[in-house]
Amino acid sequence: MFLRILLTGTTLLLLTLVASVGAAAGAGQDGISITALNKVRAYAAAARVDGRSYAVDGGRLYAGVNGVWEPLAAPAGVIVNAVAVDRLDSETVFVGAANRLSVFVSRAGGEGWKEVRLNSDAIGGVTALAFDASNRLLYAGTDADGVYRLRDIGGRVGPGLVASGHLLLEEPVEEIAADSTGAGLAFVRTLEKLYRAEAYGMRWVVVDALPSPPTAVVVADTSPPRVYVGTAGAGVQVSSSGAAWRSVNHGLGSQDDVPLVISDVAVDPAHPQVLYAATGVLAAGAARGPSGSVAMSTDGGGQWEIMAALEDAPAAELLPVTGRTGMVYVLTTASRTPLALGGEAYLETVETALVPGHGVRNSGQLAWLLAGHASAALIILAVGEFRSGSRRRVSAAYDMRTVQVGWREKLHPNQV
Repeated sequence: MFLRILLTGTTLLLLTLVASVGAAAGAGQDGISITALNKVRAYAAAARVDGRSYAVDGGRLYAGVNGVWEPLAAPAGVIVNAVAVDRLDSETVFVGAANRLSVFVSRAGGEGWKEVRLNSDAIGGVTALAFDASNRLLYAGTDADGVYRLRDIGGRVGPGLVASGHLLLEEPVEEIAADSTGAGLAFVRTLEKLYRAEAYGMRWVVVDALPSPPTAVVVADTSPPRVYVGTAGAGVQVSSSGAAWRSVNHGLGSQDDVPLVISDVAVDPAHPQVLYAATGVLAAGAARGPSGSVAMSTDGGGQWEIMAALEDAPAAELLPVTGRTGMVYVLTTASRTPLALGGEAYLETVETALVPGHGVRNSGQLAWLLAGHASAALIILAVGEFRSGSRRRVSAAYDMRTVQVGWREKLHPNQV
């Protein structure tokens, strides 16, 4: 018994040592803050605070959880240019290639990719992606071949994406937005026009009711869903269908004689009433005063509050932090390095964590898992030895009693 416990204890000690080494190695693989990226071209925020968000930086793909970002292995030979995430499962991610007309899907958070070739006869790349998680529809915009509609039928066989529609356009696609409430709203923006989907993307019509050319488009998954469009002179416009529009500019600093330019509009995926807008006031074709500002609304655009003024360069794109009102990153026309507004200090406090995912992804986790199993084995062994020893003691006591009784019977037969 003593030898068995000694051997097991030694094994446990060794495994614990391995766990310590593995944990130290894991701690050395720290993630980075998104502000360490410097060429961000695309961004897809998870719908949940603890979900995986994705960013494209210099043709590479990164995943982030709770403010900690790590690089992912992109498909071989692919320059990543666009990204979209399934709001029902942030482990399902779609990317578009800049160097060929293909989209790729991973259903394991970026581990393993399957390709869908959009058009093997055309030359170009994918510029924008949007995913309708409710209707399982992926929209892929290109620079020279319009918009493709793909149905997601699951990943059991092949990539699970089936081409089911194509809108040919003469302009490159700048942006795509879609809801995930089941309503089937989808919009495609080019430099000059905005297109609205009908019949869940089987048909498209030009949106001609806007008071000014579109500069940005985003869909909020409210009930019913709403689409917000930034314009080149009429501020932010909102609609529930894309057919009729109204202005929501209160607090944005608009003036009757000065066009209000919106460079981007973003929505918090977890709190669809929270909006961000990047503004710039132009007069006579030249900037007047600051280069622009970033504003926030917590009531779906009913009232805006200015968060910060941008003195050096106007904003080009806004990257909201899921579920954290007031936390947003800004990409400007002068720099693609995310500029933090309202929350970088929080992100720095968790910078030493690792991005969680499915399975065991580092040696520290594996070593601690082995140590845990060894501990359980030691406990089971100790209990078994204790029970075995108890049985031996009971058996020995019983045998002694039998011998003593027999001895008494032999010496004193009349006393029995």
